[in-house]
Amino acid sequence: MNRCLAVAAAVVGLAGPARAQAANPLVGRWAVDYEVGRKMEDGEVTPIRGSGRMTIAPSGDSLLVTIQAPARPDGTVPPPATVGARSSDGATTFTQKQQVRVNLNGDESTRDVVLTWTLKAAGDALSGTLARAMQDAPAMLTPTPVTGTRVKP
Repeated sequence: MNRCLAVAAAVVGLAGPARAQAANPLVGRWAVDYEVGRKMEDGEVTPIRGSGRMTIAPSGDSLLVTIQAPARPDGTVPPPATVGARSSDGATTFTQKQQVRVNLNGDESTRDVVLTWTLKAAGDALSGTLARAMQDAPAMLTPTPVTGTRVKP
């Protein structure tokens, strides 16, 4: 009898974190609007906004977010990116590394950039910020808003 209780307690103990993780309000599919890039001309920065998709899923004590960015200006669609973060009751921060093309006065190059997504959900609304960090580009450091709505199945 005690052995049955111990097994039942172990099963309940394992189900508890999974249930708590599934209850995280970020888990789900989202249509998101965010700054996809910036144009700098004559010292003036112009944000370029776009709409993409995010899928946020539980994975152990973490969350995995898969980001499908919108098509680039040349029409190509970037591959989806998947990053992870520790689950949190409040805002959750995901860090994504990628390479970007930079055109400085006609001289094109590729640079590494770090994107820091800080997201929280309330019901079917997603909000947060996206900060970019690129070496030698202090204008990229100011976080910009991210908004989204839950995609219903």
